[in-house]
Amino acid sequence: MELNKKRYRDLDTYYKIKYNKKIIKLPLDGGFTCPNRDGSLSFKGCIYCSDNGAGEWTYKSAGAIKNQIAFQKNKLSKPGREEAYIAYFQNFTNTYGDVEKMREMFFAAINEPDVVGLSIATRADCLPDEVLNLLDQLNQITDLTVELGMQSVNEKTLKFINRGYDHRTFDQGVDKLNRLAIKAIAHIIVGFPNENEADYINNILYINQKNFWGVKIHNLYIENDSYLKYYYEKNKIKYTMSKDDYANTVVKMLRYLNPNTIVNRLTGDGIKQNIAYPDWSKNKAAVLSTIDKIMKAKDFSQGDLFS
Repeated sequence: MELNKKRYRDLDTYYKIKYNKKIIKLPLDGGFTCPNRDGSLSFKGCIYCSDNGAGEWTYKSAGAIKNQIAFQKNKLSKPGREEAYIAYFQNFTNTYGDVEKMREMFFAAINEPDVVGLSIATRADCLPDEVLNLLDQLNQITDLTVELGMQSVNEKTLKFINRGYDHRTFDQGVDKLNRLAIKAIAHIIVGFPNENEADYINNILYINQKNFWGVKIHNLYIENDSYLKYYYEKNKIKYTMSKDDYANTVVKMLRYLNPNTIVNRLTGDGIKQNIAYPDWSKNKAAVLSTIDKIMKAKDFSQGDLFS
């Protein structure tokens, strides 16, 4: 089994070492909505979010969670390769709504053959006590991670993107997961208007401070059916961040990141035909390759500026 030769702690290598096999995350859609879409907070959603949320790679049409898992296994597995799976509830807010519905779907997922873990994407303001009790129970019996959409610690940015709650509320949600020793992943975005390198480093310093298990970083990409595209065009804003700009920014962030934090992602993963711009974000492999080349050429590594 070949390990990646990265200068940061990538998720694929982490799982290969832990399980001694290839681990594949299976994107699933539990049919949840979001308080930022159903009118509880807003009907608009976050400014960058498309009508499909984050479910571009899910297949809700396959039906029940068991059927979605079978579909994704068939799609993502390779014959002859030793594999296991993480059930990834990706789309919208997967701890918002009926807790018994959550319980039924989460347990259905982890009871499927070769599913060794569960990853749940949600919002930090959607962690009531009954949800935390369920997560605590799951954490005792499976490899659980909870992904929180942080995006930024800049309050002006949070208002601009219409996230619907402030950073203090996010901080309280992180503390709830930490008290239960649940592995949390922070999801952050690079490229919002009026943010700069200082903002991106502040995001990393916060992640270090709160001892997140993992981080996802990706560039801001603008989808055709998002309010953000309308905002850019209405205000005649140019998307100026180049691939090299983004790669150099990510490298700087990685250098400040705690060397023990697991890097789950370093680029966006949208469907190409849905992305209005930038064009370079449609080539995920080229973005990752650029990051790797910079780190190797300059002998940088994750955490070499961490203190």
